[in-house]
Amino acid sequence: MSILTDAIKRLLESSDTLKQSDFPQQQRKALEVFLRHTRLIEIVKEGRSTVYRVRNRSALQSYFQQIHPLNESDLPTDLPNRSLNVGINRNSKKGKSSHESYYLLMKAWAEDVVWQDDQSILQVSSATQQFGAAALQVNLVQKWFCNRSLLLVENQALFDRCDWLSASFDGCIIYYAGQISDLLLQWFSLHQRSQHVLLFPDYDGVGLSNYVRLAQAIHPDTTLEFYWMPNWQDKLVKFGDAEIWTHTRTQFENAFDKLRACELLDERFQELAYLSQFHGKALEQESIWL
Repeated sequence: MSILTDAIKRLLESSDTLKQSDFPQQQRKALEVFLRHTRLIEIVKEGRSTVYRVRNRSALQSYFQQIHPLNESDLPTDLPNRSLNVGINRNSKKGKSSHESYYLLMKAWAEDVVWQDDQSILQVSSATQQFGAAALQVNLVQKWFCNRSLLLVENQALFDRCDWLSASFDGCIIYYAGQISDLLLQWFSLHQRSQHVLLFPDYDGVGLSNYVRLAQAIHPDTTLEFYWMPNWQDKLVKFGDAEIWTHTRTQFENAFDKLRACELLDERFQELAYLSQFHGKALEQESIWL
């Protein structure tokens, strides 16, 4: 709920009056603006206290229901989060909007790549050969583990066409779009999913932020590495983009502060920081073919 509608709900659940001091400052300001525009509530003195009083309960209830058609208690407890949000807030993204499952889209870049838990085995190599990719629905109660290294790539072009990979890589490529989901980070934190995980993001603020988030979340038995493309220094100078750098610079600098705090700031990250700031450029993954 918004600051205003949360305050209105409290008034509707009361006996028409509540002390002004019972509300946080932000809610007081929202209620004062609301009463000037609608006159559905008023501020009055009662003894030594200042209170909010409901002037027209039915009209206030109608206003509230226009914004929040249903109460959470009116809905089944097993509804998906976003359906619940539509019923309560008329907007799927207002409220808890995360999903209970995540779909791991992957390709094998070796023979005999498998994911296994206590009950099942996913043959990623054979699925990749037959169908081009494999998918795994993951949630927080599973104990899936891959027998090979995992390489997470941020952009679909590198997942579609894998000829940029070195012959020495013999693991499982995983595609994620833009931001690593919180659910996937939780999933990586609960169990060791592989002995070795590499993250290949764009060399910008979003990419560096994702690396920090993964480094802070990943299970302690897993080794995490940042993927450095060959000749990335020259590529950044020649193909880096100033607009992307400008838009993500704050995230970039915040990520480096966190890398430093986590003692992960090695010489290559320091070189990336220097070159990016000196040239005012950020580098996208797709430059690996250039």
